[in-house]
Amino acid sequence: MELIVKSLISALAVGALCLVIYVQRDGLTAARERAETAEQITRDRDGTIKTLTDAAARDKKAAAKLQAARDNIAATLTERENLIERLQHDDPQVRNWADTPLPDAVARLREHPAATGADAYSQRLPSDHALSVAGGGAQN
Repeated sequence: MELIVKSLISALAVGALCLVIYVQRDGLTAARERAETAEQITRDRDGTIKTLTDAAARDKKAAAKLQAARDNIAATLTERENLIERLQHDDPQVRNWADTPLPDAVARLREHPAATGADAYSQRLPSDHALSVAGGGAQN
């Protein structure tokens, strides 16, 4: 009887050990899957970070080019304004031309802000004046 009890206890111990090994193996498999998923997520994030970093660098270069172009345009504008002022001061004919008032039609054009799109342009047109057909020639 004692041998049967010892055999039963041994069988239970082996069964418990097998159960522990089985649970540990499943836990290890699940941990491996979580680790692989985490590695994939990390690779994806690294790729996204690299893409965003590259885009930021391109945007920074483009902004620097735009700023350089803006500075160049501002310098050219200042140069031309200085030239116009110099011509007005030095040449009486240019001064007389610059002091001449603009015609009424041109002065009215300057009263309105620039049209920035088709909607803004069509809102500025009087409703009783239809647009002429394109290519219809000039009408005076």
